[in-house]
Amino acid sequence: MAQPAYIQKTLKMKPEVTRIFDDLDRWLDHCRLNLLPYSPSDMYKSQDYWRFQQEREYLERKARRESKSRQEQ
Repeated sequence: MAQPAYIQKTLKMKPEVTRIFDDLDRWLDHCRLNLLPYSPSDMYKSQDYWRFQQEREYLERKARRESKSRQEQ
């Protein structure tokens, strides 16, 4: 059954919400692999999360640098 256009608009995930769920998935994987306590309610407040965030950003920058150096060769 086809849904009216106004219902389909409300069912789409906003980018902010998608980002939060992606962060929760990454944080869960990180906690599981590093044996850290997982508490989604205080994810953004945790010091471990900020260290994890910095490490992830560093790895993304490193991957960009390496791909850029490969393209130049």
